[in-house]
Amino acid sequence: MIWLVDAGDLRPARSSRPMSRRMARALAELYDGGSPAVSGTELARLRVKVEALRSGPEEELPAKLSAWLAGRAECVELAVHPQDVAQLRADRRLALSGISDPRAGLSSPAEVEAYVGRDDLGALAHDYFLDLDHRPDAPNVVLHVVERLLGDPPRLFSAADLFDRRGAREVRAGLELVRLP
Repeated sequence: MIWLVDAGDLRPARSSRPMSRRMARALAELYDGGSPAVSGTELARLRVKVEALRSGPEEELPAKLSAWLAGRAECVELAVHPQDVAQLRADRRLALSGISDPRAGLSSPAEVEAYVGRDDLGALAHDYFLDLDHRPDAPNVVLHVVERLLGDPPRLFSAADLFDRRGAREVRAGLELVRLP
């Protein structure tokens, strides 16, 4: 028996261990100039990572950021009726990210990528007839489930969402997000 695997289905090996959700959020907050509530030792490690992102070779940035932020949220791929995409995108329970993030400058009217708080996921699924127990062959909704939604997702999260798609257009947009002042 011979197994054939489409190379597009393979994920590249992670170059380092993913950060915890708490530390991923702290890294993103520090990167954007905030002051995360972490210990002094954790803050020192985060500063090293921020410097690596800012000064490292651009071609290494997508793999590095994807590896570090791999555990930032639980990812759920779903399908919504195409006529409901615009309404879902405008739902206040979502924070647009990745391909749907206005900061990325990409337009994808047929799909939605966003962060949602865990407490809102069930009601959102009910309102838009999303089946949380079924993984569709052609998802048009990617939800990143976090404990609590805290406004817009950090730039690093949105960039990592774009990098995870691995398309040239998405990678360029992710790099632009990371390099914003």
